[in-house]
Amino acid sequence: MAVQVWIGEKPEHPNERRVIMALANALHQMEGLYLILSNFSVGGRTIDLVIIKHDAIFILELKQCDGRVIGSVNGPWFVEGRNGERKRLNAGRKNPYNQVISYFHALTNFLNEHRREFLSGQKANGIDFRTCKRAVVIAPAIQDGSEIELDWKVELKGMDELPAYLITERSSEIELTEEEMLAIPSLLHCTPWHEINTVLRGLVPSTEAMLDPDELPAEGPVLAEPSADASATPALVDAPDPAGSPVPSTSLVAQVRQALGTTTGRIAAAMAVLAVILALALVLRPVRPVPLADDPPVLIVAVTGVPTGDALLMQATDLEGCLWSHAQLVGKRYDPTTRSWVSVAEGGSAASNPPEVIIALEQVSTCDGQITLTWNVQNNSDRLIEFPLDSDNIQISDSLGNEYLLDETASRPRIIQIAPGNQERGIAVAKRPLSSSATSLRIRLQDKPFGEASFVVAVQ
Repeated sequence: MAVQVWIGEKPEHPNERRVIMALANALHQMEGLYLILSNFSVGGRTIDLVIIKHDAIFILELKQCDGRVIGSVNGPWFVEGRNGERKRLNAGRKNPYNQVISYFHALTNFLNEHRREFLSGQKANGIDFRTCKRAVVIAPAIQDGSEIELDWKVELKGMDELPAYLITERSSEIELTEEEMLAIPSLLHCTPWHEINTVLRGLVPSTEAMLDPDELPAEGPVLAEPSADASATPALVDAPDPAGSPVPSTSLVAQVRQALGTTTGRIAAAMAVLAVILALALVLRPVRPVPLADDPPVLIVAVTGVPTGDALLMQATDLEGCLWSHAQLVGKRYDPTTRSWVSVAEGGSAASNPPEVIIALEQVSTCDGQITLTWNVQNNSDRLIEFPLDSDNIQISDSLGNEYLLDETASRPRIIQIAPGNQERGIAVAKRPLSSSATSLRIRLQDKPFGEASFVVAVQ
């Protein structure tokens, strides 16, 4: 299965449990293994949420907010309701930004200290868990009018854009096998959350197992002993009805009613509804247009540093189903202190520290037996920016692991050069047809203009 949920203790609040289930449902459809660690302690800190995948670890502070959020790096955060009343968030505790920072130090110190317990000697020498990602997540979404000022250390995400962020972003220096990933929750003394993991597998446990959620079957429903007739089909074993009533009807309606009469069945139904709501929220999010190349440069502030929540839901815009035209934006700013490019978080420091370079993947075409990428680059800095359209800088792969090399002779131009204050377009072409079985494309920038960044397009 693609997702496993591990916990130190079961979250007390129903909202936290619902969010974890909705997130697990969203990630369950993706490739590879994702581990969700919730409500566990390390270094004297109880951490809300950690997501582990093979090339990234995310340390998250989750906040349920029903209004506009006002806050910054220092000082208290507030939630403002529709009536204008403000309530302090995390009253008597650190603000969410400082909580994430404290979680980051506690967890990364632990992982660095114990890395030789689950990594080989050579691999342990080359990995640094301080590259873990940090983010404050506002559920269900960041409301318009929120004023949150953060720095490069912590990103800000709405719950509606979190799945796309988790799928596309990676941590430099972190490459883990599934065995190495699974060693981490065990070292942290987490245990599998059997109820959620069982629902994710699509299994309805036997009546006896439902009486004790901690004893749910590990692999599936209990099967009856085979009959003497070798051709007989094994049947699910039902717990005897204490009242002696007849066995329920095996019709679909009766099975649904029986499932909804159980705790696990009701949880599964509720989580399915939440997953649909989350998907609708992603679909209905407004798309941020990219300025046209012949327009004067316009400062684009509303970027997230990784593709937006629309990244996984780009819809074909032609009758052939081979042309996708919803822009995905990545904006970054150079930080002279760390000598590195940092993402500009939406609703965070974008107003006071706008992105210096913005790249938009405007269009993806898989028509005519080739893959064509249309790029738009905006340069808000005071220096020339270059964006090579070649295989050394742009890698394309699909959900099956197939790679598509660019034909550099077909790129127009070979290198996009953007003068200060200008923006330019370019086209990169891979002259190979998309696999008919592929469900998504991943486009990754390797180096220029600002280091690594990823874009994901659903192609079915």
